[in-house]
Amino acid sequence: MLVRASIGTLAKLGLSSVRMSDEPTTAYFLQYSDNGCLGKCGFCNQSRMTVGRQDWLGKIVWPLVESSLILRSWRDVFKRICFQTVLKKGFITEAKSFIQGISGVSRLPISLAITPVPKGVLEEFKELGVSELGVGLDTATRELFAKWGKPYTWEIYWSFIENAVEVFGRGRVYVHLIVGLGERLREAVDTLIKIYSAGARAALFNYFDTGSMKSIDKKYYRVVQLAVELLENGENPLDYIDVDAGVFKRQPPVDVFKALYTRGCPGCNRPFYTDLPSSIYNYPSRRTLEKHRQIVIEELRSIGVMV
Repeated sequence: MLVRASIGTLAKLGLSSVRMSDEPTTAYFLQYSDNGCLGKCGFCNQSRMTVGRQDWLGKIVWPLVESSLILRSWRDVFKRICFQTVLKKGFITEAKSFIQGISGVSRLPISLAITPVPKGVLEEFKELGVSELGVGLDTATRELFAKWGKPYTWEIYWSFIENAVEVFGRGRVYVHLIVGLGERLREAVDTLIKIYSAGARAALFNYFDTGSMKSIDKKYYRVVQLAVELLENGENPLDYIDVDAGVFKRQPPVDVFKALYTRGCPGCNRPFYTDLPSSIYNYPSRRTLEKHRQIVIEELRSIGVMV
């Protein structure tokens, strides 16, 4: 079975030689399809509609590798394993096969990122050892969901999120939200509140346009990151954020530095997945954040947050 693996994952397994300022703490694998994913998501290089290189996801190279080589080379040098599916014929069976294989050589917790499937299939994945589930809702509104070509429907995704929480438990389902796809701040915050109200959590990504090689306004992203940290601490972000002005009207009672780390499953740091070392949206480590501490302080002050 051919799969894609992030270049950092391969490097930690001794299968690639690449210099890394921050090493991945999760082993990242992506299902492979000869013809690309059947989904038509306009922001994803894996889509069959893409004109970009399919060996890239975000700003990271994902070479093709035989899964048997991964298993032979396996070392528990990570904190977690993440397997991301694509839409293609037989993708559920293939995902089960990969998870069974990796479970035979590793005791690490496993995350699975998947599009809507029946509740019974989720239960089967849980029995195979999947402990956390990733759901690529990606967009903050029903209108943007349609505009960016997401498969299925907005309603089907929300029903799937509810089913996933029932199967895996509250706090073990991570809804992926890409910030900067055209939503207003109020819409992003409202969707985040809905995610947490459903018993799920947020995994944040900043939109990066591979055509222009530009990302979104960083101040805007910092507000959204802090909104998630407030929700993680049981607070309502709307009590602290002026969503019209895009700044904080009250100092948030949270660790403001913690809010800026990569937001995903436990042990997920996605180093430079959608960032450049010179302009970081999601900090992969404390060491890297400290190197940019003064820049971070200035960014936070610009949105009304004191450090």
